[in-house]
Amino acid sequence: MNRPRHLLGFLLLLLLPACGAPAPTGEPPAPAVAERTVSPAVEAAAAIRPEALRDHIHFLASDEMRGRDTPSPELEEAALYIEEQLRSFGIQPAGDDGNFQQRWPFESLTLDAAASRAGFEVDGTFQEWDYAYEYFAIPGMPGTVEGTPVYASSPTAAIQGLPAETAGAPLLVGLPEGLGPDFGLAIQAAMQAQAAGVVLLMDEEADASTIFQLAGALESGAAGQMPIPIIGLRHDVGQGLIARGGVEEGVSGSRVLDGMTVSFRYAFDPETHDVPNVVGVLPGSDPALASEYVMVLAHFDHIGVGPADETGDSIYSGADDNASGTAALMEVARAMTALPEAPARSILFLAVSGEEKGLLGANWFAQNPTVELDRVAAVLNMDMVSRNAPDTVHAIGEEYSTLGPLIQEVARNHPELGLVVAPDPEPEEQAFLRSDHFSFVQQGVPALMITTWLHDDYHLPSDTPERTDEDKAARIAQLVFLTAHRVAESPERPQWTEAGRSLLQQIQAAGQMQ
Repeated sequence: MNRPRHLLGFLLLLLLPACGAPAPTGEPPAPAVAERTVSPAVEAAAAIRPEALRDHIHFLASDEMRGRDTPSPELEEAALYIEEQLRSFGIQPAGDDGNFQQRWPFESLTLDAAASRAGFEVDGTFQEWDYAYEYFAIPGMPGTVEGTPVYASSPTAAIQGLPAETAGAPLLVGLPEGLGPDFGLAIQAAMQAQAAGVVLLMDEEADASTIFQLAGALESGAAGQMPIPIIGLRHDVGQGLIARGGVEEGVSGSRVLDGMTVSFRYAFDPETHDVPNVVGVLPGSDPALASEYVMVLAHFDHIGVGPADETGDSIYSGADDNASGTAALMEVARAMTALPEAPARSILFLAVSGEEKGLLGANWFAQNPTVELDRVAAVLNMDMVSRNAPDTVHAIGEEYSTLGPLIQEVARNHPELGLVVAPDPEPEEQAFLRSDHFSFVQQGVPALMITTWLHDDYHLPSDTPERTDEDKAARIAQLVFLTAHRVAESPERPQWTEAGRSLLQQIQAAGQMQ
């Protein structure tokens, strides 16, 4: 899931399980176990084993894979691993030119260290800040920012009025709520006051890991180009800076910090990297429906190597995020090929990279599909599926299409999975708009994000294979398999609900519909 860690905080909703009763048939009812035994789909689902998930997760999230950053040699190795697994199951290639891989151009910016410097001077001593550890830079207008800084305790304080000395000077702005809606107010105030540049004093959750992740996201163009030079300081660094300027803790308003000079300049060099998505297909068995697809989706990248934690570990392994979803995708593929007959519709397996850089791999596929997107009936996206309560999984976006009631029904009809499908635990965060399936929602394809939600190891080196629950991940893979199979076998495609149609209209009105 693509979400800056300093915006976190989660709430898990636990629902009581409910079991559905089989419809009467007019014949003496067979025992439930016997019915499951004779169902090919249930037999295939039951063959999804925790041991297989464990093997995949431990490979993808091993230290040797160094966090599978986009781009990196380890990302390429992960793509080859997924390709080899799909091929071994009998899945057919559906990437470029008859291959499993779809290559796409990842355009990034690399800081020019020789041309970049940031820090402050007090009493003749200059203290430099470390890029991607103590500060991040937002690409934008070039130039050197230097001078006696003006401090505003918040964007609201800045917009209410700044000293005349702000013109041509660096403006330090506190962000008590992080990079939330008030960020725009800070930039607006800076430009109105003709500040030379902005130094964002990040909130208390902005630690070294957060700064590292923000720097990486910005290097991939996540914020576009800003009209004024902007950097952001790690919380403790920013607080130390204003303390040196004589600002007492808790004091609001704005003031000039005499006796101090803040300066920064930065330059970025553009680079283009050729990186992989992995695409495979199990052709459908019904001549009338085989040209339609049910997409099973997961991202296999993570954020690479960054600041070390208190144990000295600097590898952000991404075991839950998202080696778990990738492992589940591969095992769903294995189970589909174990069916005595393929489902009516084709099943498209899409493993994407670049999710952590801004959903880039999925967006590339949506803009450059290897199958006709109007033939994709549904998208089931697995993003983080191996943590938290063992009986709870969330179907994000269930209210927007008939996929929601369907996955609920599948879970009720299969109590052996031991799973309750709970609603979005934090709807105000709009997670439905923040993972890979959204690129397909923009194209009008009904979708669900299946997730076990956030945890304290999210985007940290401590998200390791040892902390995953492979049994839970296997049961979620079974749930996704059974749901995908139902969609693939149904004569009717999933439909948007009224709430879903309203969402699509909002996306279109916002100019996001592709």
